[in-house]
Amino acid sequence: MRHTPADDRPFDHVGQNRPAVVVLCHPDPGNRHCVREINAGMEEEGVPCRTENAADGSARELALAAAQASNLDVGVGVDSVGNICVHHAKLPPDAPAVAGPATSARTMGHNAARLVAGLPFKQQEGVRRA
Repeated sequence: MRHTPADDRPFDHVGQNRPAVVVLCHPDPGNRHCVREINAGMEEEGVPCRTENAADGSARELALAAAQASNLDVGVGVDSVGNICVHHAKLPPDAPAVAGPATSARTMGHNAARLVAGLPFKQQEGVRRA
């Protein structure tokens, strides 16, 4: 039996219905630190995120899928070598918001959160507006 809160919305056991930026990452063990930094950047900006593993795909493909799965319309993709991409669901598939290397993970998290909030992006070496 499912629990239903007073406002008649179904109870969410795993956080799937909560507003959050979705982070899709390749499950490579080398990506753990990168994903922690992305999550920390979003947390510092006050925007919640949800991390999920993805079997395969480029950072851009993962970011677009994540944006489409996010109820905030913003997603982050991390590929098997640690490349990071931030995408918005309403942008063209081949035009992500920003991309960068694993060394810019915290800044990418900040920028994903800032995309949700409509704030200007933080700049860092290696991060490029896509």
